[in-house]
Amino acid sequence: MRILVLWNACRGVSTDEDARWVEQESAKLSSCDGVRALRLHQVESAALRHPRNWDWCLELAVDEPPNAVVRAAVCAEFLADLRLLGTKPSVLVLPESAA
Repeated sequence: MRILVLWNACRGVSTDEDARWVEQESAKLSSCDGVRALRLHQVESAALRHPRNWDWCLELAVDEPPNAVVRAAVCAEFLADLRLLGTKPSVLVLPESAA
């Protein structure tokens, strides 16, 4: 399974400061039980006619049930911080692709 976390950049701080915080805090999720791997992406728009809805995407490959991973202290704190910063995080679950 994969968990995707999508969110907006934190407003009121510089782009560099936002990126530093995101990289430092998301790296902590690698210590979360059940997280096999993680990848952090800055989201770009594919076309001008289709603006992006988020600025960041965190992809977690997990071995545990997604609900358990999201409720783990490290992950729950990360998501709570994103909400407190007003970034409007969304959490999605995707099955592993067979291809």
